[in-house]
Amino acid sequence: MENEKEVMNMTTLTLELPKDLLSLLQERASKGGQEPQEAALRILRKELAPEAKSEREQVIEALRASGLVRPLSEDLRQMIDPDIDYEAVRRELAERSFDPPLSQIILENRGEK
Repeated sequence: MENEKEVMNMTTLTLELPKDLLSLLQERASKGGQEPQEAALRILRKELAPEAKSEREQVIEALRASGLVRPLSEDLRQMIDPDIDYEAVRRELAERSFDPPLSQIILENRGEK
């Protein structure tokens, strides 16, 4: 599991574990054919790893990086009504179907170019 370079970059941490937790760790290590230290390291890595971003977060990040999405200006921020639950509005819009589609309505409202 650990390569030599990784072992050289390790720092020692001493933990005092309750007997029941130590027993669980030893049991898990045994099932995985590992030493308790290796099992503990694997558990810590998994638990402390950064959470994977949702698809929505990844898309927004890509749009920001490309310049297609940017933060609201201060003028626009002042126009936001603090009493509106925007998540509820977003959910309601996601559940609706528009006929004609919303994109077509927007294009029609813009008029001829």
